[in-house]
Order: sequence, then structure tokens, then C-alpha cells
Amino acid sequence: MNKLLFIVIALLLFIFQCQGQHHAIGAKGGLLIGTQKNKRALFSYHTDIFFEGMGKWQGENLQRRIGYLIQFGYHRRGASYNSGMFNINNSTNYIASDIFHNFSLALLLKGNFKLGVFLPYYGAGIRLDITPPNNGTIQFAEVINPLDAQGVQGATLGLWLGGGIEWEPPKSPFGMFLELNISPDLTPQIFFAAGTQVAYPNFQNPNNIQIQQMTQDYRIINLSIEVSFGFKFLFRKNKNPNQNL
Repeated sequence: MNKLLFIVIALLLFIFQCQGQHHAIGAKGGLLIGTQKNKRALFSYHTDIFFEGMGKWQGENLQRRIGYLIQFGYHRRGASYNSGMFNINNSTNYIASDIFHNFSLALLLKGNFKLGVFLPYYGAGIRLDITPPNNGTIQFAEVINPLDAQGVQGATLGLWLGGGIEWEPPKSPFGMFLELNISPDLTPQIFFAAGTQVAYPNFQNPNNIQIQQMTQDYRIINLSIEVSFGFKFLFRKNKNPNQNL
């Protein structure tokens, strides 16, 4: 099923590449609100660069186009919670956060409409997030719970669902846009299979090793909401004077 999905997406990209009216490269970034089940929101940020292939405008009363977008960026995902569950500094008022420094690759299909000088759009696609392993100097997964820290997954799959509004001034080589999306993960950021036995240090006394047997699958899944502002440089194809952009 996964192979079939990737083949379909590859074919769609090839079709849109052949029929594209023009292309663009750009960058975007902004606020990320991350959460996990039964946890508080983490206010964070993200940034991406992208390549976009735009189809030809179709229709008369309501002009529309379909295109594709490939984006790659850094997304600081995670969640926050009251640290009382771990007794950090013997305080229940301290807010702790699990932070995952993820590098995200997404393949999206995008549809635009013409509304005066603005171009509302919607998009949907799949993404792959990579969480590199921690090393001595860089902590790509900053996890408070010593148990959870041992179950961080190096790769997660997710969806990208969203839309926005953009502005492409006629005959201009640039455009800009404002975007909102929701990005639920399909696979867990932290995972232990049922039956796994995990040995981990006690939070308050690292010299005291605890052992826990998982009676069922243990999953912690990210959900992110992102607000982005971006710009792009347009590479328009030559057209005849009577053809709309």
C-alpha cells in the first residue's frame, strides 16, 4: 500500500511538471502550536523552503488551477505539561516541555482559486519527519520523562492539511502568502511495543534503576497547528498576450 501511494504521488508530480504554467521557489515560517494527548500546548516555531509547480488556469466564471509543492524544513514539535508529575524542584508550578527538533519533508497537492487580486488555496499531502539521534553536544529530542526518552523514534509519518491566501502581482517576479495548517502524525514520536521491558533511571535519583514491562503498545503522537507567512519567486513560462496567468 505504501509503495502504491508513493508511485501515485510520483506520477502526479510528473504530470503537473509537464503541464505546469509556471514554477516558484520560496520560504515560509512562523508559529507552531504543538500538543500530545492529555498535555498542554507548546508554543514553538517552524520554517521551510519549498519548490512549487503550478498548473494552468482553468474555467471561466471561477478560474482555478491545481499544482504541487515539495517543502523541506525545521519544525520544533512537542508538548508541555505540569512538572508536578515528576516533582521537578519540588514545585508543581513549573511547566516542563518535551521538544523534538524535527526535519520535515512534505509532498503536497495544492488548488488555487482567483478572487479578485487574491488567490485563496487549499492543500493536502503527506510528510516524513526525521528526529536525529542525540549526541554529546546536540539534543534533538529533549524529553523530561526518562522512560519516554528511551522510546523516541527516528522517523514519523504524518499528514499536512491546510490552506491560505496568496498574492501574485501581475508581471511581478514575486508573491507572498499567509497560511494555516494542521499536521497530525500518523505514527508515534515515542513508542514501545507490548511486551517490551524498559530499564530507566528514577527521575529524582538517577542511581536507582526502575524496570517497567509494557502490557500494551505505548504511543505518544504529535499534533501540530502552524501559522505561516511566506514569500516566493516566480518563474513564469512564456505565454501569448491573450492567455491568462
